[in-house]
Amino acid sequence: MEKFIGFIPARMGSKRIPNKNLKLFRKKPLIFYSIDASKKSKYISETVVFSNSKKINIEAKKYDAVTSYKRPNKVSKNTTTMFGTIDYFVKKNNIQDNFDYLVLLQPTSPLRNTRDINKACKMVLQNKKADGLISTFFVKKVKKNHPNKFMIEKNNFLKEIDKKKASLRKEKLFLRNGPSIFIIKINCIKKNLYKNKLLNYIMPESRSIDINTFNDLNKLRKI
Repeated sequence: MEKFIGFIPARMGSKRIPNKNLKLFRKKPLIFYSIDASKKSKYISETVVFSNSKKINIEAKKYDAVTSYKRPNKVSKNTTTMFGTIDYFVKKNNIQDNFDYLVLLQPTSPLRNTRDINKACKMVLQNKKADGLISTFFVKKVKKNHPNKFMIEKNNFLKEIDKKKASLRKEKLFLRNGPSIFIIKINCIKKNLYKNKLLNYIMPESRSIDINTFNDLNKLRKI
């Protein structure tokens, strides 16, 4: 049976919100919700926190069955890509020897829950042609200034499209919600992760909050 590893990358050096991953929501740090959801998943056999912060690593060790890895500064910069972080972690720790899939869970997505993770993992297992999966939400109204690229479903997989032409498309449009959940086959990790055959796990926009600014954090705390 295929094995999944839960991977929670947590940098300390956020410029917009210092110590972002430790900010409190419902009396618990943001990172708690990703750790808790991952640990409770029936598919994930190991949960890893990958951080360059001593405080975050100490926080992670409070929870049973969570492994904490020190994240070096060279993959902890503002310019570090998701690919760079995943690729370094997998190669440095020979993750491919023990796991088939990596499940990336952003600590800035506290409203994603265990049920979401289980349903996403099940989707991947049921579609052998898929390289992985990404969580999105349905776009009701096109906003040209959105930082992420719009996506459409084509032949059961997601495809990025030109922002300028998004409003002209007749297909349903989706946006990555962080991503809150990103699943990838270990042997399909490559520089442009979004060029893989990725399934679409659709979440409600109300639970697709990704904490990047104090405004996002304030919205979350009002829920």
